[in-house]
Amino acid sequence: MSAVRIAAKVLPANTGIVILHGLGDTANGFPRTIANYLRGIPAFEQTSFILPDAPISPVSLNNGYKMPSWFDIYELSAHPSRVDADGFMKSLGVIEKCVQEHIDAGIKPENIVVCGFSQGAALSLSSAATLPVKIGAFAAFSGFVTIPNQLRQIKKDHNLDTPIFHGHGDSDPVVPLEGGFIAKDFYQNDCGFKNIQFEVYKGMDHSVCPEEMDQFVKFLKRALKMK
Repeated sequence: MSAVRIAAKVLPANTGIVILHGLGDTANGFPRTIANYLRGIPAFEQTSFILPDAPISPVSLNNGYKMPSWFDIYELSAHPSRVDADGFMKSLGVIEKCVQEHIDAGIKPENIVVCGFSQGAALSLSSAATLPVKIGAFAAFSGFVTIPNQLRQIKKDHNLDTPIFHGHGDSDPVVPLEGGFIAKDFYQNDCGFKNIQFEVYKGMDHSVCPEEMDQFVKFLKRALKMK
């Protein structure tokens, strides 16, 4: 598994965070930016990070151009008629491996977080329904739901009450806010998740903003019972 691994500033690590990038990005883009931001906060000095890299593969939406992608995208739609379920499930397996790597390093599952941006956010949300172990929290920046039919059939109940943070901009042209609301409704109503914090940021496009990062950090501290 190709990934950037960042050791805790103070050892031993007692918290582990997995961060997944979006389409066309790499571990050294958005994930490393978030990891570096958190590493500058004293509460996270014993946190280690795993930032996996998506494989380089053709993306149908971009005329088959090859780029880092967790799964193929055929159309930009809140209700796509065709999805890459196989690619999506394979990438969910990457998350499971990252979580297990943190556990094997001695980090308790309740101190592990999975988060991601865009494609990575879609995966982080879905992993809440598929991970075979209960962890500390999930977070999604501009997330959406991709394989609802499959998730209904395979979902597990380990993380039904695990805290989930989902932030979305109301001016997002890539993943419109409607897609965020659809994901929220799906995971609450269809999957039964009980602890979703959904935040909308006025004027924010397909990105993150300081207010979102501030709320994300507060969310993590609550979920992981940090001081």
